Amino acid sequence: MSIDLLVLTLLAASAAGALLCRRNDKLASCLGGGGGVLALLIKLVGLFSGSLLSGCFQLPICLVGIAAACHSPGYMSDHGKKRMSLYWFCFDLTLLAMLAVTMLGKGFTFLVAWEVMGLASFALVAFDWRKENVRQAAWIYLLACEAGGLLLIWSLTAGQAAPPAVLAALIVIAFGLKAGFPLLHVWLPEAHPAAPAPVSALMSAAMIPLGFYGIISWVPEVMNAVAAGWVFFFLGAIGMLGGIMFGAAQSDLKRLLAYSSVENIGIITLALALGILGSSINNSIITLFAFTGGMLHLINHALLKSTLFLGAGSVYKSMHTLDMDVMGGLSRKLPCTGLMFTLSSLGISGLPPFCGFTGELLIYMAAFCGIATASGGIFAVCVATVVLLALTGGMAAAAFSKTVSAVFAGEPRSQAAENAATESNSMVLAQLITGVPALAMTLAAPWLAAGVLSSLWEEDPARQMLLFPPLFYNSLFAVALVLLTGVLLFIRWKMLNRSRAAGPTWDCGFAAPTGRMQYTATAFIQPLADLFNEILQQKKSLQKPQGLFPEHAELSVETPDGLGRLVWKPVFGFFSAVSDKVRHLQSGFLHVYILIMVLAIMLMLLGCFLTGSKSDSKRAAAAVNMEQVNHE
Repeated sequence: MSIDLLVLTLLAASAAGALLCRRNDKLASCLGGGGGVLALLIKLVGLFSGSLLSGCFQLPICLVGIAAACHSPGYMSDHGKKRMSLYWFCFDLTLLAMLAVTMLGKGFTFLVAWEVMGLASFALVAFDWRKENVRQAAWIYLLACEAGGLLLIWSLTAGQAAPPAVLAALIVIAFGLKAGFPLLHVWLPEAHPAAPAPVSALMSAAMIPLGFYGIISWVPEVMNAVAAGWVFFFLGAIGMLGGIMFGAAQSDLKRLLAYSSVENIGIITLALALGILGSSINNSIITLFAFTGGMLHLINHALLKSTLFLGAGSVYKSMHTLDMDVMGGLSRKLPCTGLMFTLSSLGISGLPPFCGFTGELLIYMAAFCGIATASGGIFAVCVATVVLLALTGGMAAAAFSKTVSAVFAGEPRSQAAENAATESNSMVLAQLITGVPALAMTLAAPWLAAGVLSSLWEEDPARQMLLFPPLFYNSLFAVALVLLTGVLLFIRWKMLNRSRAAGPTWDCGFAAPTGRMQYTATAFIQPLADLFNEILQQKKSLQKPQGLFPEHAELSVETPDGLGRLVWKPVFGFFSAVSDKVRHLQSGFLHVYILIMVLAIMLMLLGCFLTGSKSDSKRAAAAVNMEQVNHE
């Protein structure tokens, strides 16, 4: 039995075993969680036994799947009682389908695995179905999954009948729904806040990248199509800028992380575009740097974002809210979570020398190479790439500075933050499973990129070594930074141990700072949000203080999704209006229904008659031409 078959069999058995334990949550967790972890560990051992491309996408599934399984018992302890069997059944089924997607080629079995992945993850998103916002988010997610599945079925059954360009476009749209391309991303900021945190980590880190896997597997010709390069460039540019712009303005912690995923998917898409355009001018250096940087960023994003979502789950478990405006000072109650969240925030912001910067560094190098060697439109794309990456990185740093300071630093801003519960060991372990490899990727990136990822494109060894120096110097910078931090901490520790006189800290006359003296998350980012308000179109509700001794004043700010507001809301509004008119046909009278059926049959017969006449004419003309050829 092959490793892949063994892993899939174990996951299927774990899912079935968990489903049979409906009355025993502990046994369901042991069978579902333990069996799933065992299967993923076995897969990690033989990770690159098959295709190297599949292995790169399977790595996040295995690591994040193990971390999410360890995080789930602690997170689900208060709102998953008597339903853990169903949770683990859907969880293991999702893992099974995700791995199957990376093991199966283009065909019917791939579609089955893709559909199972969508339906099982939909059940996980809708796990807290009693809440209205969860039902709404799950419904939007299901629509996105089914729309993508229908497009894939159509493209597979259409075969050679449809023009290749149209077929490729439909496949890209189908997988783009899963990847979260601009305009197709609307399910992301809705589903992630609604889903349990371990599920959000798995979906954001491992499931979203499968959209890229599908594009590469189903339409590999797009990797050599110049038009595809330009399309991906504009999609990436809009996604990365729009994602972080809307994310920075959010006060919901998981909603901010969801928009951050849109931003990072945009960066990967931009790298894909740069590689395709570099290949179109036969510049293998641009292609190598861009493709390898995109793949490296995909792995880094999976490790960092899963750690952040799991940390957000610990915060929610501690406070039972995701509103950052009422948090503060949680590092006292959640010290390990605060540390891992802060380090992961530095990485996801693309700040050197953390691992999130390593992939972007290679994309920068590809763009600078294009600036030095290319001309015309590709030169403009490379200049725009440098500007977009720098602008996005700056906004990401501002967004996560707001997040870390509002959630973990300062004083508690509410009674809930003051009485926050402490973190559990299993949830901390889950963050370490993904957070430690993310930190290690900073040092491992030179060897991983030069020795493994670059071989995907079969470049010669001399070209592969071009990747090594910039990443190696970044690793040296990381080591130097760690050593410097250690020295400074040692000096601080020695200074604190000296004898000193105790006294109150001077703080502008306040001896006891409170949360009311601090910026909230919304206030911290508001100047930047106001700068882009023409795009964000924030909804502000202000309750001004009244009287000489006001007791209450409040400013609430909402930032709805821009493309959802401008595109999808009018579209669905139009169809709702049409449906409202059409519903009058449901009169309840049998003769009206029979009349509709007769009219439909007549229209179909007319269509067949017209198309049949045209086909007969074409066949007759072809027969005449063949007869003339034979005669000659």
